[in-house]
Amino acid sequence: MNFVRTKKKIKQNKPNTTPKHISFLKRNKSILIFLVKFFGIFIILEALITLIDLTLLTNFITIIVANLFNLPYLNSTIFVNSSSFIVTNSCTGLVSLAILTAITLPLKQMKLKNMVLVIAIGAILLLTLNIPRIALVIYAGILGFDAELVHEFTWFVMSAIILLIWFYGVKLIQKEDDFSKLI
Repeated sequence: MNFVRTKKKIKQNKPNTTPKHISFLKRNKSILIFLVKFFGIFIILEALITLIDLTLLTNFITIIVANLFNLPYLNSTIFVNSSSFIVTNSCTGLVSLAILTAITLPLKQMKLKNMVLVIAIGAILLLTLNIPRIALVIYAGILGFDAELVHEFTWFVMSAIILLIWFYGVKLIQKEDDFSKLI
């Protein structure tokens, strides 16, 4: 019997000299860029919401909700029993819209008109849904429940709605199922 020996090249495992945090950054570059853009857009929009005079909008929301429950109000304050609820700029639904805008604008390969359409449809839905959200908080106060707890809970519900609007808006308007292509 004749045995033939073959030499196999053995791969040498060279140690990875790139620091772990650098390789992490390289692998996740597109996600990190998306997050930087998201936070940049959101911070700017949040600052604008805080700084702009939204008295007409806060008073309008106050009138709708106070009249719904036949409660006394003054400007943007609704009086319930011995407490009062102030409708601030942050209560207008614009913060929800800012989040939707901040997660839509950084998307790559999405047409501008599709982005605007997602944001516009989202604005209508979010601003409309915000009125019952505020009404629910006021109603909790009327019933003697912890209105702050209801306020927090409804904010989490609204956050889920923001994500649903974004997801289905991008999916249906942009006709994209693979979101990794957009980030």
